[in-house]
Amino acid sequence: MNPLVTAWLQVSAAFSETVAQVSDDDFSAPSLLPGWTIGDIIAHIAALEVELSGEPLPAHEPDWDTLPHADDLFSRYTEIGVDYRRGWTPSEVRTELAEAFATRAEQLTTGPQESDRRVSGVGGIERSFGRVLRMRCFDIFLHDLDIRDALDMPAPDLGEGAHVAAGLMADSLGYVWVKRAGAEPGDVLHFVVTGWIDAWVGVGDDGRGRAVEPGTAQVTITMEPLDFLRLGSGRRADPATAVVQGDATRAAAVLTGLNVAP
Repeated sequence: MNPLVTAWLQVSAAFSETVAQVSDDDFSAPSLLPGWTIGDIIAHIAALEVELSGEPLPAHEPDWDTLPHADDLFSRYTEIGVDYRRGWTPSEVRTELAEAFATRAEQLTTGPQESDRRVSGVGGIERSFGRVLRMRCFDIFLHDLDIRDALDMPAPDLGEGAHVAAGLMADSLGYVWVKRAGAEPGDVLHFVVTGWIDAWVGVGDDGRGRAVEPGTAQVTITMEPLDFLRLGSGRRADPATAVVQGDATRAAAVLTGLNVAP
């Protein structure tokens, strides 16, 4: 089985376990995300999995004046599915989530699994099968974390889905090194997520960040996996947990600019 399918199965099962621990009363509790309750997060995950299973987006137009947090095209798109489900009972949202996960699991495990196969992603955008699954692992894991943080629950287990999310964020280290830390050609960042990632990122003559062979780095940053997952997605975390060697100013710029979540 494609490892990304395995990761999606793990992270969706973990999300379901979290939702099972959320009381009906807590569906209306505020989350840490602007404008969304706990129930809205759960509805969001259900909505996207329903869409990816082949169902069209509902013909629904939210009252945007009452939703100032939906302030760009992407957030407005995802808000449609959430707002459509506002007013549903917790039981209805739970049922839809379970059915959507079951449908997607069957599609993913019985259908073609080539990572480079072109498929329709969120919003009808054509992407590779692998890219769609990586993005879904990223989204589902982080929203699991959001729910648990808002309700003071322990962080979710760092299973295959979390590994995929971390890898997706690590793909942006070149951008962070150049655009947010001001690295120039020849500058090298050594970024370590303990036990998970050992990335050497340099800058080419074209000014673009890219993977390079291990060598001498101007900055070395070492972090634990959960801290990286939080900082790399803009969740609550303390950059001071990172161990830094080398140029402290540039290291600080990397850590403060690490959020690459959409």
